[in-house]
Order: sequence, then C-alpha cells, then structure tokens
Amino acid sequence: MLQVGLSRESITPDKGIPLVGYFNPRPNTGVLDELYVRVALFKKDKVITGLVAFDLCFLSTAIIEGIKTGLRKAGLDFVDNLIFSATHTHTGPYVDDFFGVKADEGYLEYLRKKAVSAIKLAHADFAPAELSIGGVNNNPLAFNRRYWMKNGKVLTNPGSLNPDIVRPEGPVDTGIGIITIKQAGQISAIIVNIVNHTDTIGGNLVSADWPGRMEKEIQNFIGNEVSVLTLIGCSGNINHFDVSKKTDQTSYTEACRIGKGYAEIVYGELNKLERLPVEKIEVSVRNITIPFRTITDEEVRKAETTIAMIGNAVSQGDMTSEGLAEGAGSVAKFFAEQLIAYKKNCSGKSRKFNLVSIKFDGRLVFTSIPGEAFTEIGLEIKKRSPFKYTWPVTLAMGECGYIPLPECFNRGGYEILPVEGGAPREDTAELLIKETLSSLK
Repeated sequence: MLQVGLSRESITPDKGIPLVGYFNPRPNTGVLDELYVRVALFKKDKVITGLVAFDLCFLSTAIIEGIKTGLRKAGLDFVDNLIFSATHTHTGPYVDDFFGVKADEGYLEYLRKKAVSAIKLAHADFAPAELSIGGVNNNPLAFNRRYWMKNGKVLTNPGSLNPDIVRPEGPVDTGIGIITIKQAGQISAIIVNIVNHTDTIGGNLVSADWPGRMEKEIQNFIGNEVSVLTLIGCSGNINHFDVSKKTDQTSYTEACRIGKGYAEIVYGELNKLERLPVEKIEVSVRNITIPFRTITDEEVRKAETTIAMIGNAVSQGDMTSEGLAEGAGSVAKFFAEQLIAYKKNCSGKSRKFNLVSIKFDGRLVFTSIPGEAFTEIGLEIKKRSPFKYTWPVTLAMGECGYIPLPECFNRGGYEILPVEGGAPREDTAELLIKETLSSLK
C-alpha cells in the first residue's frame, strides 16, 4: 500500500534581510504573504522518496547538502532520494552569495533547520493514500519572453506594444500537470507542474508570488487548508508578460490575478483526474558535470570598454532585464562587470549536480533539472520520455543558471550573458536532454 507523509513549515525571513531576484539587493520592509517549505514523502515497500519545494528564488547545492547532513544526523537515510526545488519567487531571501551580495548566515541556518524539521514531520505523518493524476494543455497566463525584433536580433522583455517586435522566438509549453493526494477520503495535498516564471511583483516586500496565491485560492475553492506543492517546469524563456497589452503587469495585484487564474484551471480539472495505482516506486540518481563557459580575452576587453564608456551610471530603482532592453547604462555596466568576474572565477571550470528521477511504475516520473531551462528542453524530454506523465522539475538540486538552446547564443537576449555562478556552457541543453532521457530508461 502506498503511504504519503505531508508537512509545511514557514521560512519567512526577518525584516531587513535582502531579497534576491534582480541585479541589486532589496532589504525587505515587510511581508505580503508567508514563504513555506512544503514536503510530500512517498513510501512504497522499502522505498522512501519525495518532493521538497521551497518558496525561494533558487537553491544552492550547499544548502541542499546542509539539509541532507541534518537529516542523516536525525537517522533518516533516504535523503538522496529526494528532489529539492524552488518555486523561483523573486521576492524571497538570498540563499547563497549572489552578484556580490552575501547571504544572511542567520537566515541560512534557520532555513536548514526548518527544512529538516519539515521533512522529519512528513516522515512521522505517513498514512495510506491514493493518487489521481491528469492535466490540461491550457496555459493562457504564460508567454515566450524572447522576441525577434526588426533589427534581426532577439530581445528579452522588449516592453508592451513595442512596434519593433516581429514575433516570439519560440513556443510555450502549455501543459499543466495535476496530482491529488487523498487520505481518509479527502484531498490532503495537490501537486502541480506549471511552466511560467515567478516574477510578477517587484519591490521590497516578501511574497511567494503567484504559487502562494494559487494555493490560497485552491484552499478557498476546496474549503480547507490543503497543501499545494508547485513544481516549476522549463520556463527560463517564459513569463507572464503579454506585450500586446498596455497594462501594469508588475504588481501584487498581478500575482493575485495569475494565482487565481491557475487555481481556477487546477480546480476545474480535479473531477477529471484518473486514478494512479502505485505498485512500485523507483529512484534514479545520476551525477553529471556541467562546465562553465570559456570567456575570451577579447570579450573582456569589450566589457572594459563598456564600463569606461558608461562611467558612474546610477540605477534608478530596481535593475531589471527590462532596463537592459531599454538600454539602461547601469544594467549594461552590471553585465560587463559580471563578465569580467566570470572570466576570473568561473571560465573553464565546472560543477557537479545530481539528476534525480522518481518513477511511479511506468506511468509517472518527476525528474530534476538544476537551473532555468528553456521551455524547448522540457518539450523535448516529454516528447521522448517513455512515461505517460513526465514532469520536469527545474530549479532543482542546485542552480546552474539559464540553460538556452545552442542556437540562442548568437541571437541576443540577456539569458545568454555570462554572470558569476551562472552561464553553463553552450551545449548544456543538449547534455541535460541526453542525461535526463538516459535516467528515464
């Protein structure tokens, strides 16, 4: 019999701890809504595995290893069978040193303890469960954010009603996956797999963004505080901006609108899901090496020229990708400085990540991807997967940065620009597709 253990713990930071997500830190001045770590553990025979989803922008491998160490000390030996992932909210705290900003050590220790506590609570909560699964190819709230422009180049977030837009560079994976966990005759948790960026608010107030609002709306529909785990699909080049509309699309109101929209879609499918009997659970853990890119001396010279030309440009407000599209000097200077730092600290080196795949018989698989993969990567994995339901889980098991397709690197857009700690080598998309499919066999 399948057993499931569930838990949820608050991981909201104290006031004043900076928020990550843009190119400059934003000390938080309060809370719009709470951040959580949500856990769903699955037990079948002797196998224990599960999902640990954080309302954070990303997870570092150091944080994950720290949590695993705490769990091993507590006597839990299934830690390598877990997928740790982030929802990618841009209004959550730093969890690693990033863009020259140090993460708050007190918060990191707090986060580790809360995650260990949540997993221990879930482990103590095992009870018989039934799974149902389904989904819909309907994602009206997501758009490819990279556009071909009249000058023949690609631009990220070119702005609403920009007359120079020709067409989107690529597609959107419109699939929304839905799983319900029923215990004692009622839904105790819902797991969703959605392809969209989680950056709709801006500012300096803590929020889980649209995944948090979606959970609240689903709870309102169902009538109890059911836990909703959001697993973000391949959305490195996808966001909520509809460039055909001249409306404010960066606000808490927008996060609430999107959260409610997804909640309506998910809730509308709950009675259409099919039962998912579970006879066997298998876990595959595959260690891969992802190289950094190699930066040339010529690229460094160009960056130094850019810095000299811009001088002491001062940013007005948050530095965002929209600022880069508008030609903001402070953002261009930032990326030039990042290229130089990348050359010094990353160029030619590599990192190791675990690809974790959780397989339910031959029908469902959750499979981790350690970065912000472009949507075409997820579509290709789903197309070639032997499983009926294949759920790529991005921002999982660590962060390697944006993962564009190889052909994107000569087109433009800020996702291809090297930043310290990100920017995997140009062939990483092909590597991840190959390695992920191998792990699904």
